[in-house]
Amino acid sequence: MNRTTSLIEQIDEYVRQENFQLPVFNDIALRILKMARHDDFDIKEMSRMIYQDQVLVAEILRAANSPFFGGLSTITTIKDAIVRLGVRQMADLVLMASERSKYTARDAKLKRLLVKLWQHSVACAIGSQWLARKLRYHEKDNEAFIGGLLHDIGKLFLLRVIDTMKEEGKASFEISLDLSQELIESFHPGHGYSLLKEWNLPEIYCNIARDHHTEDFDQDNITLVLVRLTNLACVKLGIGIQHDPSIVLVNTAEAMSLQIKEIVLAELEVMLEDTMKISA
Repeated sequence: MNRTTSLIEQIDEYVRQENFQLPVFNDIALRILKMARHDDFDIKEMSRMIYQDQVLVAEILRAANSPFFGGLSTITTIKDAIVRLGVRQMADLVLMASERSKYTARDAKLKRLLVKLWQHSVACAIGSQWLARKLRYHEKDNEAFIGGLLHDIGKLFLLRVIDTMKEEGKASFEISLDLSQELIESFHPGHGYSLLKEWNLPEIYCNIARDHHTEDFDQDNITLVLVRLTNLACVKLGIGIQHDPSIVLVNTAEAMSLQIKEIVLAELEVMLEDTMKISA
């Protein structure tokens, strides 16, 4: 690669030359999501499908027994988890558990960034879903969860490419941690949008990846607004790579658009801090 090209140009060239791709969604997770859309699902069949992937089993039981979701008794089987959490929440947890394995790197510093990014993605997913239910947008709660989980997929993609390039010595200059962070903040919306389009995901998720930082945004797109507001709350609390405690949530365009009360925003912050127990 030419030394005169920028890092983002080198990344894009590497992706084209090597056909670099993130793994697509876990097949079991997709099947569970489809099954959860129907009222006549078979709980035994759903349990059997999940038991095919022991990583999913371990992650789901860990999350189901976390203080955020846990009840008084310990859950020891997937069937019990489905009964306690409900099929739609279980489907969301399966998707979340299947995505976790992507958030890793060979480079130690990048790996730490990806751990923070994973915590941010989980918090945005659960927080956006909680907010949808709190504001009685119940028809949007599943969309909000998936939109929150995937909104920063462009950051994951770019960090994984940078990690691979560093490992293979394919960059023409040293890629520092500061440069990596600057790069992903600047370019992740466009790359996230392109990646989700390539995966043929519904337009709602592609647009959230593209528009969750834009100054002018569609305030009628409730799912987008929910994810944007939850993302800002995470940044305020330092859940993720960025931290800006000066953010006043009630004064944001997102909060005003949703006509949300300050007490609800305070509850959202408490809830988001609790999600750290799930993603740890």
